[in-house]
Amino acid sequence: MSPELCNLAALLAQSALLAKAPNTLKAYQAENRLRKAWMAKKDLPEEEQSLLLYLAHRSQVVGSGSIAKAIAAFRMVNNNLSIFGGQLAGDLIKSMKKREIESRTQPSQISWTEVEKIVKRVDVQDPKSERNALITLISWTALLRASEAAEIKWTDLKREGDVLEIRVRHAKNDQLAQGRSTFVEYKDGTDLDILLSRWRVRCSEPAFKSDYIFFNLNNREKLSPSAISKVTKETLKNAGVEGATHHALRRGAANALRASGLSFEEVKAKGRWRSDASVARYLTDAPSAQGLHATTSTSLVKF
Repeated sequence: MSPELCNLAALLAQSALLAKAPNTLKAYQAENRLRKAWMAKKDLPEEEQSLLLYLAHRSQVVGSGSIAKAIAAFRMVNNNLSIFGGQLAGDLIKSMKKREIESRTQPSQISWTEVEKIVKRVDVQDPKSERNALITLISWTALLRASEAAEIKWTDLKREGDVLEIRVRHAKNDQLAQGRSTFVEYKDGTDLDILLSRWRVRCSEPAFKSDYIFFNLNNREKLSPSAISKVTKETLKNAGVEGATHHALRRGAANALRASGLSFEEVKAKGRWRSDASVARYLTDAPSAQGLHATTSTSLVKF
């Protein structure tokens, strides 16, 4: 093959990689490194049969989603699986999903009442207490993921009248980092107004100066997503909510919005979900989700 044709072939191969979203590509590359390391340790060739053994090994310690990712990563750099190999891999994922359903517990949701309890308990003399309460409040109000909350800067907030725009720099489904906006009600004298304004004043002091809203109080570096999650879990636990994670804020807020009358599409847009299926996994059955809105005159009748 001539050098020109070799270059064209390389360009096509490179395009297959560049077509992937950056975060997806990184995840697949990391998964392929894990697979290759395991195969090398077991002295196995990098082929389909070895992949199937690797999947069986991984299935003992990870969930079905991770197995599906390992298969997709393999396909990115190899030929597609054979009919037999694809069937075995598919059956492995299906069997894992069945086991997961049997052992799955109902995801927790954090209500506004629980968030309000945290806000009311803030120690105004303690910067950590103020910061942690604000993380909880703004995450619930804006349906923020931990990764999104970690990236918010003061310049990402913009108020117009009774509406606060929060610019989400790195949404989960915005892998090209073009940015998304979420809008929340912001009235004078509300919990959000008071807590955010007080935190802004504190952060104007040299000792607390940072571009990011949520930062480490010791070095003023932004909190990582894992730190946001840890802080939220501890804050909820201190308020008497055991076992709840940062994601429970997002789930609880989504259901509260649906119950208040927002349409499915409105909840989807506010939470920056890309697909209907993603939203559906968050929402629980409720009268409002089926077009029924209870009134004060409604009485409960058991059938």
